Amino acid sequence: MVNLLDNVKSRPSDELIKNKRVKEYVQLMRIAEEVEREIKRRTNELGEDEKQEAFEVLSQEYNIPQYVTVRDAADIMGISPQMVRRHCADGKMSAQQTFEGSGKWQIETQQLMDKPNWERFIEKRARIKNQSVGLADEVLKNLQDEE
Repeated sequence: MVNLLDNVKSRPSDELIKNKRVKEYVQLMRIAEEVEREIKRRTNELGEDEKQEAFEVLSQEYNIPQYVTVRDAADIMGISPQMVRRHCADGKMSAQQTFEGSGKWQIETQQLMDKPNWERFIEKRARIKNQSVGLADEVLKNLQDEE
């Protein structure tokens, strides 16, 4: 991690920072911003086949579903659920109603990879997966202890 921090260019405001941990924190925030910009740039450069390949890898690694709910799509896109439903009904999104006229939609997740909060969705899925694995490990441990 230190090598990564060494590559961060200092700024005039860094002169105000006295605490080493605070300086490292600020540097990490700058790195995170740069990584976010680079992810967006690279996502925009991907062709459809490349997006499909990336989605398949991420799906396996983070247990991403093929379809998401209106609420998840709204969170990923940074818009209201009503706007997502409107996009679905207008055919602006690849989606299908679960029950005709219900307002419930299954929205293809892959089309959301270039949306503003995609990284946050991936982080959420990673947390869910880690919690599930932790719970499974705990159950297995308890079962082994009972034997």
